[in-house]
Amino acid sequence: MSWHEKTQPTAFDAAPIPGLLNLHGDVLARRYKQDWLKGKKYPLITFPSGLQRELSDSSSEGGIVNVFGGLDLLRHSTRDEAIQVALEFAAEHDYTVGRRGDDELLIFHPHSGNGYTIKYDNRAKQMVDIKRIPAHAMDLLDGMSRAALPPLYSGEQAGLSAVVPVKFFTPDANWTWYPTEFDGENLFFGLVAGFEVELGYFALTELEGLRGGLGLPLERDLYYTPKTLRELQQLHRSA
Repeated sequence: MSWHEKTQPTAFDAAPIPGLLNLHGDVLARRYKQDWLKGKKYPLITFPSGLQRELSDSSSEGGIVNVFGGLDLLRHSTRDEAIQVALEFAAEHDYTVGRRGDDELLIFHPHSGNGYTIKYDNRAKQMVDIKRIPAHAMDLLDGMSRAALPPLYSGEQAGLSAVVPVKFFTPDANWTWYPTEFDGENLFFGLVAGFEVELGYFALTELEGLRGGLGLPLERDLYYTPKTLRELQQLHRSA
């Protein structure tokens, strides 16, 4: 992931990139109770749709945009160049890729129907927007939530005292996922409360494809207050 020391320059500081901003780690540290974010910054692009996405360094001018999970695409690219990368990702994670018109790339889960449309300016060789499919679908792991998740295996010493910054849930089933760590691509570690309450690994691509008993997709709890794994275990086991 793309956290940098606040005092250190990045490849994007002097670049005129539309929508570019740096998240302030000190602010997120207070909001998500993640002390490791203090003194850091995180490059993020806000697209015209309102979706925010991580922008990471690369040897190519313009950087790499994280669309979701492990799908990273060059910001400076044509639609057809990007499709080749998307097809490899889709084959690995059982997603479907399509084209719309001359400038849009579609990637979605065939079961849930949830996914993304990525629009390009082919002449300028540039990604210009990312939208959800369908338009009303929640952005399950938005840029800020992704930024707040510690790297995978970084919280082993904290144990059950590790703070969970994000919560996912099924609005029409009694299942909840509490990630404490993220590998920056697809894999979470955290607490899963369903038939049992247990620690384990789960994947973002799998969560995007799930639906509950009434066919509703997962949601990120917008009103969740970060708690420790121990507090959440006790909460669900007592319930």
